[in-house]
Amino acid sequence: MKAEPKAPDFSKELASETAQLKIRPSTSAQQMASAAGAEAAQRAAASKQGLKDYEARIRGKIRGNVVLPPNIQGNPEAIFAIEQLPTGEILNVKLQRSSGNPGLDSAIERAILKSSPLPKPDDPALFQRDLKIKYRPFEE
Repeated sequence: MKAEPKAPDFSKELASETAQLKIRPSTSAQQMASAAGAEAAQRAAASKQGLKDYEARIRGKIRGNVVLPPNIQGNPEAIFAIEQLPTGEILNVKLQRSSGNPGLDSAIERAILKSSPLPKPDDPALFQRDLKIKYRPFEE
């Protein structure tokens, strides 16, 4: 009778491969979550900067159309609510807080209406139908 051939012993090779796997750097769930969090923070910062740039372009266009009345005392602030279409056309302008100078308030409102269509944001996701614009005559 012949003896059955013995199955090869792979235990040494298995131990060697297991040791190699432990040496390799592994991407843990914590590292992945940290990377995802950093990416989200970077997107939020870029979005915030994009929104600031968008608002600055709108204020700049309005500022270019304002004809200031004479004898403005100080640097009063007026706040306007603007409703716009995605194309930038202005649908409605409403004074939310007066500067205390009716002539200045009227000049700003005329400038806002004259600025239609308003500039569009670089990123369409930043578009806002309803805007709140704060305006001071001696700023920027």
